[in-house]
Amino acid sequence: MAVLSHIIVYTGGYLFLVFIAVCLATGLYYLAEMVEEYTRLTKKVLTWAIRVSIVMNLALLAVDRLPLLCIAVSIASQVMYNTMLKRFPFMDVTSPEFMGSVVMLVLSHVVWMRHFKEAYHSVEYLLGFFLMVVWMVPFVFFVSLAANESVLPSGGLAGSGGGLG
Repeated sequence: MAVLSHIIVYTGGYLFLVFIAVCLATGLYYLAEMVEEYTRLTKKVLTWAIRVSIVMNLALLAVDRLPLLCIAVSIASQVMYNTMLKRFPFMDVTSPEFMGSVVMLVLSHVVWMRHFKEAYHSVEYLLGFFLMVVWMVPFVFFVSLAANESVLPSGGLAGSGGGLG
């Protein structure tokens, strides 16, 4: 029995997972820094991501004939995410918009998981679908939570009366 090779393979696999986790953490840190630096651009990206997501859901309904309930919940989620853009980058986690977005994210997960449990799909297929349809916009909002704490209340407007003289 090949005991040593199994130990080497499993050790290498676990090290690989640790390296992936470190790379993801580094990437998230970099994205948070970029969002913090370019909040207006991030708002535009979020606006376009929501629009593209709605169009993508309508295309999934028209082309692939996916269930209307799943598509309706996904589009309602995007509409709810759009309400959070009014005060972006300032986000209050106790606001009705934020709470509603979290509820719609969970509901979107539930309806899509119920849809996909009926037929076998590979893990890669499911991860790709969920990334593009369910997780993309909430992920950007999650990363932009870091910008919420570092944006000045004056919004960086010149002549806002905050100077010394």
